[in-house]
Amino acid sequence: MKGHKILRDHFNSVTYSENHLKLLQQKRERSKTLLEMFVKEGLNPFIYGSIARGDIHSDSDIDMVLLQSIAPYQIEIILEKNGFNNYFREIIMATPSDTLKLYIYLNEVESITIPLTKFDKKSSEFYDFGGKINLNQVKNSIRVPGIDKRLVLIQPISDGHEEHSIIGNEYLAAKQLNVSIDVINERKKVLLKREKFGKTGVFLKRSIEMNETTENVLKKLANKKSIVRRKLLQR
Repeated sequence: MKGHKILRDHFNSVTYSENHLKLLQQKRERSKTLLEMFVKEGLNPFIYGSIARGDIHSDSDIDMVLLQSIAPYQIEIILEKNGFNNYFREIIMATPSDTLKLYIYLNEVESITIPLTKFDKKSSEFYDFGGKINLNQVKNSIRVPGIDKRLVLIQPISDGHEEHSIIGNEYLAAKQLNVSIDVINERKKVLLKREKFGKTGVFLKRSIEMNETTENVLKKLANKKSIVRRKLLQR
């Protein structure tokens, strides 16, 4: 399956319908509930992607990320305290230089990403690239700019958003999002490659069974892979 169609020389202005605004409100209310679970435990989670920007559709995922380091079992305690008992976990490392991450899928459209090794500046800027918001921004109905999988900058306006292709406008996009040009160029390279060849595999992916702990699986991976061992030692 090929990736998203990359748009070049693209500009569009989109006005949101009543249905769109109603759907956005519903998804943001659910986002608020999920964020509050972690904020009341002293954590600082973000929602990132289309819900942060506003350009949602009915199948838009609610993706949350914690940029701070926290033991996975603490996240699982919070989830179980709030009635989540049947979630799916996997450890992913996209490339050998990437941060090792834990993905927790609460259901088909809701997920949480947690760093298992230190987020460097470039890794954390990935979430600014797509647009991210915290609980206060959700409560205040704030939408932020971000770039979608078509390499289009979504710029919120009062009644919708404007769309600009970032191809040929990379430096302006970096300034708009307050991220490095390296992040813009790296994501552009990945998404152009995906458009041409379809989704490629990741360096490391390991599902975690219900009877396994994240910590034990990490130990097993560290025993097998020196790169994982090095990353864990740098935490």
